Amino acid sequence: MGELKMLRTRLYALLTATIMAGIAIFFGGNAYLNETNEAKLPTTQPASIQRATETTTHNYKDTLAKLEAERLRLASRFQTASSVERPAVIAEARTLLTRSIYDDVFPAWYGTPWDFNGTSEIPRQGKIACGYFVSTVLRDAGWKVQRVRLAQQASENIILSLTTDPFVRRFRRVAIADFVSAVKEWGPGIYIVGLDIHVGFIVNTDDDIYFIHSSYVEPYTVIREKAIESRILTGSNYRVLGNILSDDQLISNWLTGKAISTKVPSRNSRTN
Repeated sequence: MGELKMLRTRLYALLTATIMAGIAIFFGGNAYLNETNEAKLPTTQPASIQRATETTTHNYKDTLAKLEAERLRLASRFQTASSVERPAVIAEARTLLTRSIYDDVFPAWYGTPWDFNGTSEIPRQGKIACGYFVSTVLRDAGWKVQRVRLAQQASENIILSLTTDPFVRRFRRVAIADFVSAVKEWGPGIYIVGLDIHVGFIVNTDDDIYFIHSSYVEPYTVIREKAIESRILTGSNYRVLGNILSDDQLISNWLTGKAISTKVPSRNSRTN
């Protein structure tokens, strides 16, 4: 009787050990599989972001290459044109620049983060300050500007480095609605606007007026917004507007590849 009881005890212990070992193997195996699967999980989001960035960069390079090819084509015509023919070439160049900058160059930069010290040269990569956004767009569009030096100037000096007083208007303590009306009256085109502590582009599409800039307020990125609704544009006491693409000399500089020197700050210049 005692031997039978002992045998039952041993069988029970063996069965218990077998069951526990099976459980350990089961969970241990699953843990291994989980670790293996986790190790093999694709980093979908970073990879997709990387692909999107690479696509944007590639497309942007193509955009600039096509614009440069068009510049060279028009430059060749401009060089051989007579004084009577040149205004037509300048007008064609103006149309090309307006369309290319607004439809292709600006959109590539939308969503690029703003930073006071941002100096990125590639859309959607790094961060970019307002002055660097302006100077980089101008350089990428084909003007031979001093990108870094120009970006660091007061906003009015940026404008005056590109054009002259006949193409500049200044507004002091003017209501935003009156400012927008003045831009509408001046006509369609791409302008540079300098503010108390900011700089960006104004675009008159003939349907509406837009402010395109690297914004230091939410969403803290390069954006296009209606001028009448812009907090930054509305809040500035001083606005200086440069109708840069109306200046035939600036278009001529683009066609010929003439270097554009940066206007040095004056004592009366405002800080950008």
